[in-house]
Amino acid sequence: MDAQLKTLKVVDLKAVLAKAQVHVPAKANKNDLVAKILASPVAIDVYKQLYDSDDLLAPPEDVDWSTEQEQQKPAAEPPAPIPDAVPATTVTTPSTEDLEAEKRRKRAERFGIPLVEAPKPRPARAPNASAVPDDTKNLEARGARFGTNTATTKRPAPTENVDPEEAEKRRKRAERFGTGPAAAKV
Repeated sequence: MDAQLKTLKVVDLKAVLAKAQVHVPAKANKNDLVAKILASPVAIDVYKQLYDSDDLLAPPEDVDWSTEQEQQKPAAEPPAPIPDAVPATTVTTPSTEDLEAEKRRKRAERFGIPLVEAPKPRPARAPNASAVPDDTKNLEARGARFGTNTATTKRPAPTENVDPEEAEKRRKRAERFGTGPAAAKV
């Protein structure tokens, strides 16, 4: 019984005590109210009348179910048939682009700004076969016309004049860290 009382709200507990004519302090918490109900046999009887029922799944007795059933009956009638003389209209759903355009138009009206239409995206072009030169004759002709070097060989890296002291430092560093030509010799 204690657990059943604790499931009720404070307002409900105060209502039980008020119907049992038991004095309720103004600043009482839930535990105090439950203790008062358990201490008073009259309050327990009132609680049992209000909340204690044997069949928890049964509908409440104080509800008039006849009005709800009468309201459901008209809804069960089939709708009136549509005459064949009315031409059938096709319902089209607007595309997302149309919806977006409509939203932009309404927003422009609301804020009093001019409507700027977004440019439509261009379709992607197919790659042009002439854009990629694969003929060596064409490459040489283009190189001669524009004055570019058409040779595909790489130039060697410029040689660097290094004094012997710096060369010795580099050799020792290469040996120490295992990089460069000195590490390969070891």
